[in-house]
Amino acid sequence: MLWGILFLAVVVIAAVKIERRPPTSVRGPLKILTPPFTANKAELIRELRDRKFQVLDVQLNSYQKAFEANVLEELNLDIAFDSFNLPDPSLSPIFEEWVKTEPNSYPAHLARAQHLMALGWQARGTRFTNKTSEQQFAEMKTLHGEGVKEAVAAINLDPKSAPAYGLIIDAARGGGDTDLLNKAYSAGLKNVPTSLSFRLSLMDALEPRWGGSYDAMAEFAADAQKYAAQNPRLVCLKGWVDSALAGEASRDGNPNKAIRLYNKALEEGGDYSAFYLYRGNTYSRIRRFDDALEDLNRANRLRPQNPHVLDSLAYVYYGLTRPQDALAVIQQYREIAQPDPYLLKIEQWARNFGTGTMPAVQTGGN
Repeated sequence: MLWGILFLAVVVIAAVKIERRPPTSVRGPLKILTPPFTANKAELIRELRDRKFQVLDVQLNSYQKAFEANVLEELNLDIAFDSFNLPDPSLSPIFEEWVKTEPNSYPAHLARAQHLMALGWQARGTRFTNKTSEQQFAEMKTLHGEGVKEAVAAINLDPKSAPAYGLIIDAARGGGDTDLLNKAYSAGLKNVPTSLSFRLSLMDALEPRWGGSYDAMAEFAADAQKYAAQNPRLVCLKGWVDSALAGEASRDGNPNKAIRLYNKALEEGGDYSAFYLYRGNTYSRIRRFDDALEDLNRANRLRPQNPHVLDSLAYVYYGLTRPQDALAVIQQYREIAQPDPYLLKIEQWARNFGTGTMPAVQTGGN
């Protein structure tokens, strides 16, 4: 009996030590499945501001045709339309003018849908449901409702508009509209069955925090693998459950467990940008900036021009005391998004580095 108790105690102590042991991540050669990217967000945003609608139509239609010819071009298409994920109300008249000027332009309707969705999420805010007012929810639903109409208009003009199905699913998730979500998914599956884009939106909606379950996520990921021979990027869905569990562990204050789960997500789902981004941010929180930098650079190579990656890189360069590198990525960020006050503090620190007038920047990760 005594030996049994002692043995159990040893096992528990060993398990605690393993849990607290600083995690390591093995990084092999990066496997990039996509062709070289040609979409340039900064250029597309400049053309939007200059009202070069016909130029935008030609460029965006070329990305759509490339995707229809080769599904691995889908990420280039996603990056292009993500350019318009801009929650800046001053741009609304420009999007409205584009749609009015080119009513039969699928890119015009989809770009405006992206903009309206961004405005809707901004109206809702980032606080938990019990800290969000009814007015905020109402404004979000109104803007998302308009965005869904524009996404449907884009689909009517081009049923293979994969990003449009994802936007509708996102709106349905935010508004708790299961019927709309299922209809959008069914339509996407019918018209672009090998797409990863709209499946990622549904995978988000299947997370427990949105009323789904990890079992449903795993089942969905497994079902998608029937198309993996045609689109090997679908393999990333197999790592989604572990990535979501890692996010839970991170929010619960257990970064070591989170990193181990992100390691597993990358083993199962392959080199996927978001997994590297999340693991890099977790490494930042425990001030392992060299590991964070490696992960974030990988995320940036796999999906360039992502404001979340650039924002995280700026913080890592702050942690590594590399002001010039911080300024470089913040400049890239400014070309595609508006920096928040936190990023502005890092920019001020970098500009004033060595002058003795550097502002304090909150530490502990982005």
